[in-house]
Amino acid sequence: MYFHRTFGYLERSRLKSDCNDIVGGNKSCFGFIEIKFIYSNSFYSDWLKELVSFNNGFRCPLPKEALGYMGMPPYQYPDQWENAGFNTAGVGMSATESIFSSKKALAAAPLVSNGLGEISITSVVLPYIHSAKEGVERLGVLIEKYGIAEGFGVGFIDQKEIWYLETASGHRWIASRIPSNVYFVTANQARLREYDPKDNHHFLGSEDLIEFAITHKLYDPNKGIFDFHKAYIRDEKLDTTYNYPRVWALQALFSPEIENDVTKNNFPVFVQGENRISLADVLQVSKDLLDGLFTRLTLDVQAEYRFAGA
Repeated sequence: MYFHRTFGYLERSRLKSDCNDIVGGNKSCFGFIEIKFIYSNSFYSDWLKELVSFNNGFRCPLPKEALGYMGMPPYQYPDQWENAGFNTAGVGMSATESIFSSKKALAAAPLVSNGLGEISITSVVLPYIHSAKEGVERLGVLIEKYGIAEGFGVGFIDQKEIWYLETASGHRWIASRIPSNVYFVTANQARLREYDPKDNHHFLGSEDLIEFAITHKLYDPNKGIFDFHKAYIRDEKLDTTYNYPRVWALQALFSPEIENDVTKNNFPVFVQGENRISLADVLQVSKDLLDGLFTRLTLDVQAEYRFAGA
C-alpha cells in the first residue's frame, strides 16, 4: 500500500500488514502550499517529447511510449514537482526527500546547476517503468548522464518489492532493496550503509561507486568495509538536531525496545518492529512524532530541534 502526505516529517517504511507493503513520505514547507491531484494518460505522455524544468533549465528527451500515471504537484506550480504517484503498471514512487552529500564528496563530484532535481524526477521516471527495480535503474541512468542539481532520496514500490535510492554526489548513487518484514525511516539524511556491487538482487549503484570513493580519499579500504554513509554523506552538528531526532523518535515509537542515543548516528538502518505495522499506525505517528519529541525534550532545547518536515 502506498500513501503520501503533504506536511510533517518524512519516513519510508516496509512491513507486511494484511498483505500490504507501505511506502510514504511527509513534506513540509515554509508557508501554505496546496497540492493538486493530476492524472496524465498515456496519449498525453506519448505526445510529450521532452521535459524542460521550469526552475533550472534541466532538459531531458522522453521515451516514445509511456504509461498513464498520477502525480501530486503543488497547486501554484506548472505540472512538475509531482512528489509521488502511481502509474498504470501499478508501480509507485515517492520522490522528494532532500539529502546532503559531504563537502569532500561534492568537491570530488560537484552538483550540476541544470542537472536533474526533485522537481523533475517523477515526470521523467514514473511514466516509463514497469517495476520498482526498473525505476531505480532508469533514475540511476539519468543521474549518471545529467548529474543532479541537489541531493535526494527516492522510494519505489510494486506488488513484489520496494527499493530505495540515495544520491552520493554529482553523478553517483546507491540503491537498496528493502528486506521483507522490516521498516526503514529516513529524515533528510541518507541512511543506507551496506553495499555489495556483486549482489544486484539486493543492491544497485554507480559502477565506480567504491572505486571513486577510494580515488578521492572518501574511503580507505584498510579501515574496514565500505560504508556508503561515511564515504559520501554529510554528518555535521546541524544533523544532530535537524535529522537525528526524527529517526530516533520513529524507531522509538515502532520499536520501543531499542535503546538508541538521540545524539549519535548509530541508528539501525532496517528494523523489525515490535508489532506488524498497519497504515493506521503510520498515519498515527504523524501526530505522535511531534507530541513525543516535545514531551521528551526540555523547553530550552526544543528550539534547536526539527520535529517535522522533509
